[in-house]
Amino acid sequence: MKEIMYFMLGAVVGATLALLFAPESGKDLRANIQATAEKDAAKLQAEWQAAMARTNERLEQMQADLKQALQRASEQEEGAA
Repeated sequence: MKEIMYFMLGAVVGATLALLFAPESGKDLRANIQATAEKDAAKLQAEWQAAMARTNERLEQMQADLKQALQRASEQEEGAA
């Protein structure tokens, strides 16, 4: 796991250095960085929303399953009495 983190860190540092030393004006570089950051932020937000939707679906299913289990237990208790 550490190797993956070091690889990712190296990739980010390398990409940053490549951008900084690229033959591009400061204005163009800042615009490029901003566009990339906005694109990545939008992608991250979409992934977050999708993950939250899946989590909510799972929670709702668990609640429904728990409700059914409690109802069956109650019915079995009434039948045994």
